[in-house]
Amino acid sequence: MPTKTKRTRADNDICRDIKRRMKVNFDVPDDRIAVKVEDGIVNLDGTVSREAARIATESCVKKVKGVRGITDRIEVEPPTGDL
Repeated sequence: MPTKTKRTRADNDICRDIKRRMKVNFDVPDDRIAVKVEDGIVNLDGTVSREAARIATESCVKKVKGVRGITDRIEVEPPTGDL
């Protein structure tokens, strides 16, 4: 009989911890990124101005206990203005 992997933390606890980490990380525009957690899988949606912000957000998520995976749908805006 197959056994189910027991989750170590509730999704709402994981989500809360991710949002706290994002809020204190100056590289993460937490007001532009939506976080949803389902069965330990974190879904990130939003738009950021720099690739570094997307990477910093993912880094925050990876540090949270109970995260089983990440679906990163964060888009990086193209640069504006003349080069």
